[in-house]
Amino acid sequence: MKLLTSEDRANRIRDEKERVAQMIKDLKRIERSQRSTRARTENGADMQQLGKEQKSLRDRGEDLQREMSEENEFDNADSSDSESSDSESSDNSAEENSNDEQSDASGEESGEKSPSESEPKPGEESDQDSSGEPKSSESDSKDLEQQSQQGEEGQQGEQSKQSQQGKPGQQGEQSQQGEKGEQGQEGEQGQQSQQSQQSPQQAAEQKLQDAIQKMRQAEKELEEAKRDEAVEQQIAAEENLRQAIDQLEQILRQLREEEMQRELARLESRLKKMAAMQSKVLEDTAQLAETPKSQRNRQTDLRAGDLSFEQKKITVEADRAMLLLREEGSSVAFPEVVEQIRNDSDRIAQRLGNSQIDAVTQGIQQDVLAAIEEMITALQQAQRDLEKQKQQEGQSGQQQAGQPGEQPLVGAISELKLIRTMEKRIQTTTQRYSGLLQSDETSAQDLLPMLKNLSERQDRLYKITRDLLMRRNQ
Repeated sequence: MKLLTSEDRANRIRDEKERVAQMIKDLKRIERSQRSTRARTENGADMQQLGKEQKSLRDRGEDLQREMSEENEFDNADSSDSESSDSESSDNSAEENSNDEQSDASGEESGEKSPSESEPKPGEESDQDSSGEPKSSESDSKDLEQQSQQGEEGQQGEQSKQSQQGKPGQQGEQSQQGEKGEQGQEGEQGQQSQQSQQSPQQAAEQKLQDAIQKMRQAEKELEEAKRDEAVEQQIAAEENLRQAIDQLEQILRQLREEEMQRELARLESRLKKMAAMQSKVLEDTAQLAETPKSQRNRQTDLRAGDLSFEQKKITVEADRAMLLLREEGSSVAFPEVVEQIRNDSDRIAQRLGNSQIDAVTQGIQQDVLAAIEEMITALQQAQRDLEKQKQQEGQSGQQQAGQPGEQPLVGAISELKLIRTMEKRIQTTTQRYSGLLQSDETSAQDLLPMLKNLSERQDRLYKITRDLLMRRNQ
């Protein structure tokens, strides 16, 4: 069930990203067209034709605004359904745990309550509080009304005395002006607080609605041949459109961050599984290699075959991890490392299938395990960097500049560190093969394919380093 929920959430994030990205494209087209219409208005184009263009832009904005509104209603319905399902499950669990209290609840109407019965249940306590608050608010409002009436009567009496003495009612006018000023300030504060409580999706919809209103006003000004006034409204519409685009880009960044968190967690989980499997196969291979060559028999070959089958499972897991990275598409070094792990794992399985449990096989196994552990460390660092970035953005209240949704899964520094580690492993493996040749533990013919593979790996490492540098300079 958790897996299905996770996959459903991942699909929804992907669909939402596509939808928001399309909305951003549509808004940018409208904003560019609005700028073009405004420029033609300033340059003295025909007012009637400009009015038609402005109406067409307004219609496009209204169509997009309706689409955004429908999506908001759909998202709110989904969230309310999930909350209601959660509340129903919690209520059901609460009812199961309080059967005795529910059976005694019928005795409350007779007026005879024991101390335990008089204690309200969690669900009833909230009801009593909610029912009690209106009563207290009503009584308080009545008292305030009486006090205000008394105050008004007193003020009227004082004003009548002042008028009898020949003084004008300046104090009454000042008090009224002060009340109006306070009401205006409270209204502005209420609007600001309402805007701050809006989600980015609601804020984007509001800005688009404001832009449509400015377009409508600009259209009216063009019909009345008021060119300068129309230009002012068009400029205001452009600003509102840009603010709506900024809000949608913020949504896209948030979706990308959530997607990155999920992808990093999935990769880390899969690599940890691979590391545990590889560590077990390496340990069993070393234990089997302790058997003297003179005592190795059919049983040894069967055991090596079992280890080969377990190693193939690691190869399958590497294929799945590589598929995740290929689909994500933003990393350069990580897919290459996983592909090397996959090829080395396949080579290990072949050697174990031929009962080759020597130092060469164990050395490749150690290389695979080290590469997996290096990737796990890099992924954990990437998750920490992403969390730190989110905290910094939350504290500053601003998003980092750049193209939304284009942030790579792993930073360039993490990839460079991984490339450096890969280079060190190539050097270490080369030295190990050199030692094996000098000690006559294996033949040069056996090591020749390994050395050829190291040469290809070195060439691939050069290419991905170049690709990473070129991407960085773009």
